[in-house]
This record gives sequence, C-alpha cells and structure tokens, in this order.
Amino acid sequence: MNNLGKDSSGTEISDLNSSSRNSPDRALAGAKVGAMTEAGAVPAEFLAYQDVWERVNPHEYDVSSRLKFSAVSSRYPEAPADTIAMWIADMDTKPLPEISAYIAERVQNAYGYQDSDIGEAVQRWFEAQQCSVNSNSVVSVASVISAVDIALKTFCVSGDEVMVLTPTYGPLVDCINNNRLKVHAIATKRDENGDDTIDFSSLSKNATAFVLCHPNNPTGQVLSASCQSELVRFCNEHDILIITDEVHSEFGFVNDNEPMPIPLFGAHCNVEEQKGIIHISSVSKAFNLAAIPGASYAIIEDAGIRAKFSAAIASRHLEANYLSQVALKAAYSLGRNWLDDIRKALGLNRKLVHFYFKQQNIDCEYTMGKAGYFLWLNLSKTATCADEKASASEMSKKGVFNPASTFDSCVSRGVIGSDGNQFNASGWIRLNLACHPLQIVNALDRLFFR
Repeated sequence: MNNLGKDSSGTEISDLNSSSRNSPDRALAGAKVGAMTEAGAVPAEFLAYQDVWERVNPHEYDVSSRLKFSAVSSRYPEAPADTIAMWIADMDTKPLPEISAYIAERVQNAYGYQDSDIGEAVQRWFEAQQCSVNSNSVVSVASVISAVDIALKTFCVSGDEVMVLTPTYGPLVDCINNNRLKVHAIATKRDENGDDTIDFSSLSKNATAFVLCHPNNPTGQVLSASCQSELVRFCNEHDILIITDEVHSEFGFVNDNEPMPIPLFGAHCNVEEQKGIIHISSVSKAFNLAAIPGASYAIIEDAGIRAKFSAAIASRHLEANYLSQVALKAAYSLGRNWLDDIRKALGLNRKLVHFYFKQQNIDCEYTMGKAGYFLWLNLSKTATCADEKASASEMSKKGVFNPASTFDSCVSRGVIGSDGNQFNASGWIRLNLACHPLQIVNALDRLFFR
C-alpha cells in the first residue's frame, strides 16, 4: 500500500522548507533539510513552532495534569517509567490564556443556573471560513458522542441498519450497538486521482442512518467533494439521515503548506440536499478544552429534524452547560490566531514523520490522511529498511533496525498509542502527533530501532 517517500494518503515528501515561519513569527532563515539541532534529533526547520508545545521529555510531565499521563501507570503497568504517552486525543499545549481568563471571569459573576446562546458565535466562525451557517440551526449539546447517541435514539428504531465507515472511532460504533441497531460497515478506498472515496456498491438502501466521522478518526481521510455529493444524493434518495462527527475538521492538511479547516460535510451541495444532515462538532479538540464538559453543538438545517432532535436533547437535560457555552464563545472570538499557529505546528510534525521514514530508509504502511493529528501505522505488515545492516543515522540513536510488530511490544518499548482493536483494525496503532517534534522522533526511534 505504501511506497518509500509517500504515505498511503498519497502525500509526497517534497518542499520541506516551504513551511518555515514567516515574519514576524521568527522565521528560520536559511534552514536546510538535514541541518540538525544541538539535540541531534530533528532538523531545524521542523522546530519553527516548537514553542507551541508544552514539554519535550516524559520526565518533565506533570502527571496530574491530564489523564493521558496520569493513567499510564495503572493501565499499562508493564510500560517503562519514561513512557511516551501518545494515546488520548488531546494536545500537549495549554489552552489560550485569554480563554481561561474569560471563563474564570464569567464563573465569578454568573454562578447560578445560566444559559448563553451560541448560535451567532458558531455562525460567525463558519462565515470566516466562507461556509454559510444559520444561527437558528445551531443546537447546543453536552458532547459529540451524546449527540450522536440521541440522534440514533430519536430517528432509528431497534433493528434498523446504520452505515458507518471502517475503520472508525470506536465510540461511534458503540452508539449504534448500544441502541440495538445493526452496523453496516463501508470501507474506504483511493481512486485513480488519489482521492479518498468509498465503494458505492456496498451502500445499503435499507439503512436508516449513516454515521460518519469526518475527517475520519483514526485515518485522517477526507472524502472527496464528488464522493460527498454522491453520498448525500444517495442518502436523500433513500431517506437516510447523515450524522457527522466533525470534531477534527479544524485540522485540515489537504494542502500541507497551507493548513486550513475542512468544510462541513456536503457543504458544497445545495441547501435542499444538506437538509438531511446533522453536523456535530465541538471546540474541545481544536482549542484543547476537553476538560470543559461539552463545548459542543449540532448544526441542523431542516426545521423538522432540528425540532425533534432539540426536544430529545432537552428532555434528557443534555444541552451544553453554561460553562461550556462560555468556553465556546471565548474560543471562537479570541482563538483564531492561536489555532493558526497550532495548525502550522501540526503541519510541520506531519512533514517530520514523512522525513523520518525517508531519512531512515524505512518502508512501512502508514497514513496521516488529509486531516487531524494522528499517525495510523500498520504494525502487522513487516516494515523494511534499506540500510538495516548499517549503523543508524544521526537522526536515530537506537542502532539496530527491529520494528515493533504488536501493540504490546510498543508498550514495552515505552510508546503508548491507541490499539487498532479499538477501531476494529487489529494490528494497527494510532499515535497522537500533537506534541513536541523531538518526542515524535524519540517515539519512532523506539518503535523501529533497538
């Protein structure tokens, strides 16, 4: 599936210097590919945004700060003390201080039962992305997963068939199973143009809903515009509700040198065609606010669908709470420049992964897709190295090429990712790249060299 110098998303390794930080953001003038830092691990051009990230070494972590760190010793007791935590999908960066200050002020002055409409804030955010969203179509929800669950409860009945991409985020499949619905898996593929699409012959006309994680978690796949159009038309024709988890859409890398958000699923379709879609998103991923309960919302253009969904949310008291509403407003009004820097930092981290495999002459099956901050790596398909009998290069300090082949072997080497079994993809591992680039190289060294 993968050739040396290209991941399975079709991304070429080229123009590595093109993303150096521009003035006034401390550009690295004259940086050359292969020029090493004093740490001897990462070429300087990949460190242009290193100040975005909180920490470099595992021993520097405040283990009480996040579950990603505090739960390692109890969940993976066999892991070494210096384990690198790359599993839970949050970022190694503190939220924008202005957001924290905004939240603190509101908590001090509005501590009773409160509500704050988020429709206009969401509308303005998408307008800046040239995407039309009506403020009246926005419904606040406690979380993305609870919103998916309520949508399935409201619009499906036990025994109905629900389509879902495979592999995909495990809790979405759990929502289908927990509601006694039948999972109908749809595999993705790559067309002759290198675009992500699906096998339309595998779609079910009898399904009631299609639950999409888009961009896909864990693969980072973004379905092509033509694929989205055809899928929307199919679902409209057969009265199939589309329910989308779009929480990773802010991290789009369709053009690696110009990261930007992924448009709402089916956004290029006409208004009537979009009425059969429930878009669900949140500020929790984009702004690293997972500790704030909720900060989530659904966008539903069809008034009838919206009314039923809103009533179901309200009857279960699953609206976003006031604190999460405040967090969303603060993020969308204050966080645009901060998020731009995060995207650029992630873009360099993604390029670093490509560079690492090319520099080390490693041929393995992997993808980062066109969005998100995950490396999706096949452990079960044996990786090869053109220079495996030679001493490791300066970039790698581990010596002998000896790739990890199972999730347990990754844990024993001190790299905690997310087991592919969680995504119904045995033999794969998902690694969170939202961390310092030195940490990424350290983790890859451990996985491929001993």
